Amino acid sequence: MLDHEQVAIHTGRRSRLPVIVAVHSTALGPAAGGLRLWHYPDWRDGLTDALRLSAAMTSKFAVAGLPSGGGKAVVALPEGMELDADRRRDVLRDVADVIASLSGAYVTGPDVGTSPADMAVVGETTPHVFCKPAHLGGSGDSSPHTALGAIAALRAVSRRLYGTSRLGGRSIAVVGLGRVGAGLARLLAAEGAVLTVTDIDPDKQKIGDELGAVWRSPGEILAADVDILAPAALGSVLTRRNAADLRCRAVVGPANNQLAMPDVADLLHQRDIIWVPDYVASAGGVINAVSIEVHRVSADEARARVSAIEDTVDDLLDTARRHGQTLAQAASDLARRRLSATCEPTGSPTASLRFRAAGPDDAESMALLHADSWRRHYRGAYSDAFLDGDVVADRRSVWSSRLSAPGGSATVAAEDDTGLCGFVHVVFDEDGRWGSLVDNLHVAQHRRRTGLGTALLSRAAGAVAERARGDALYLWVLEQNTAAQEFYRARGGTCVEKAPVSPPGGVTSRLAGSPAKLRFSWPDASLLARTSGRQDVRTTRRSTP
Repeated sequence: MLDHEQVAIHTGRRSRLPVIVAVHSTALGPAAGGLRLWHYPDWRDGLTDALRLSAAMTSKFAVAGLPSGGGKAVVALPEGMELDADRRRDVLRDVADVIASLSGAYVTGPDVGTSPADMAVVGETTPHVFCKPAHLGGSGDSSPHTALGAIAALRAVSRRLYGTSRLGGRSIAVVGLGRVGAGLARLLAAEGAVLTVTDIDPDKQKIGDELGAVWRSPGEILAADVDILAPAALGSVLTRRNAADLRCRAVVGPANNQLAMPDVADLLHQRDIIWVPDYVASAGGVINAVSIEVHRVSADEARARVSAIEDTVDDLLDTARRHGQTLAQAASDLARRRLSATCEPTGSPTASLRFRAAGPDDAESMALLHADSWRRHYRGAYSDAFLDGDVVADRRSVWSSRLSAPGGSATVAAEDDTGLCGFVHVVFDEDGRWGSLVDNLHVAQHRRRTGLGTALLSRAAGAVAERARGDALYLWVLEQNTAAQEFYRARGGTCVEKAPVSPPGGVTSRLAGSPAKLRFSWPDASLLARTSGRQDVRTTRRSTP
């Protein structure tokens, strides 16, 4: 408990049951986490759960780059106790009283044993609640978004293992067919994955039959010969003993607390099995709900944050490979850096940033940032030989040429105390139909998901509004980069066309297979400039000769 900012333990005055609220950290913002109603042999076991889960929530938000801290509420039910409607309402009102007493330090949502309807009851007493039913202004059931976040994590791992983010044809074992697990299985089936499934409830086999999945018993499925194992039930599924029995190449799933002991991650790493930390792969539901109901962003922006889990896993895979770490170590280090950072809040897009026009002296740093971005996100579209070889020289040549003779283009650079941390390049009136082209937009790893991408896109739109003849703006994004697509959709972009990717420098061998790209369009750049978070973009068009 000494690692936590505060832990409240009360006996509910109505229910006479132990109500525990653990606030692990508010360093990044008010703590958030679910309310768990579960049976425990002793109430102190519930306290242990609350402490562990609240710490995991801190890591979950920190790795996701969101301005929230970690917390958890647990009501420890005696084994065998069943709650009737009246007793359940008493429990929920007792929880609401404890949350209200914390004056906004903690906001709660559903977890094991609770639902959006329960959050509506808690919300009668305190406003510090999320995932209320949609008809009451909440975001509703979080499980579909948890499943979508797990899909995003699976895409990143699939791309690393098999060179493509597509999940069709991958053999995946889903362990647990509750609301999240069943939703995940349905999404995977829709993509053409080959499924093996299980649940402790034998009636759930009906879901497996519906999806054409192979059914295995819970005791058999961990040793199934599959590409990826996806835990989607309660925790401690991976133990020192069964880690040796796994026959998969990766473990990626939405279940919380998958490891019985922390060192199981090392055992998996020794066997060359990728394990994506559960607090990363399971974050989609709480990211969506907190983004909408606590951070007050749009549904599109919240969905983009969920899709960004794919980028997060990509980055962690890169970091772990560079440093010879497990993903667990890479994620822990990232969370620790963000928690200890003394910068301004994560949500501020221009905190400690300077924006300026780029010049020839920036060619080298822009080439390095551009190459790093391609290495992180273009695996499977560009060849490994190119990305690990002469990509920097290729980008250096491109940027030296562009910045020496800018012509009808503009390049905006963003700097912080580390140097160049992002840039955007726009070519005015590049296409007679689609308008000006945002040819490149890249953000350094430490500045991602801080709003810098939005600020740079806004500046590109503002430059078009001032200097181009036409109003329209467009860009291309790789088909495999689903997180970027969600980002652009959240900012009003519309996907209008699909086309083959052109090889960098015209060298065909630099492509891996036949990747595709998508054109995103904005008919009115001045609207994008006004709605992307900038207040200083002039939108009066300059007259042209």
